[in-house]
Amino acid sequence: MDYDQFSSARGDGNGDDDDPMGSDGCLDWTSLSNAGLSSIWNEHSQLHRLYDDKYRMLSRADFWIAAANAVTRRTSANMGLDLIDTFYWGRVDREECLGSAERLPTTESCREVEGVFLERMGLEWRDAVALLGAHTLGRGHKEFSGHRGT
Repeated sequence: MDYDQFSSARGDGNGDDDDPMGSDGCLDWTSLSNAGLSSIWNEHSQLHRLYDDKYRMLSRADFWIAAANAVTRRTSANMGLDLIDTFYWGRVDREECLGSAERLPTTESCREVEGVFLERMGLEWRDAVALLGAHTLGRGHKEFSGHRGT
């Protein structure tokens, strides 16, 4: 589901193509790293209903990126960070992605964050910190992450 600056789409139709646009709209539901996501992406969740009712013409991947951009704008100072000019349509959903969560950094060290976000995704440290900070929005559940709170 993530971007890798060193991959390119092969387009061979075998279902494991790397999408150079990043998100492929797929979640590895078997991964403990994604355990808490079922509470925000299920047929009864507000976000899922919004997608089904109004945005089904988009891929899930495009919808999730657009939603993330909207949250970024709403939570930025004076709503001044508008990413509309950086958004590109056309991501393709993948239905199966077992093992994809293994590419996420663990909580073991900053070296893993550096490897995933700076080296593989091509971010700067400032961007990596912002991405990690975005994961603090919402609430934590002890059974999923080991942490409780908001």
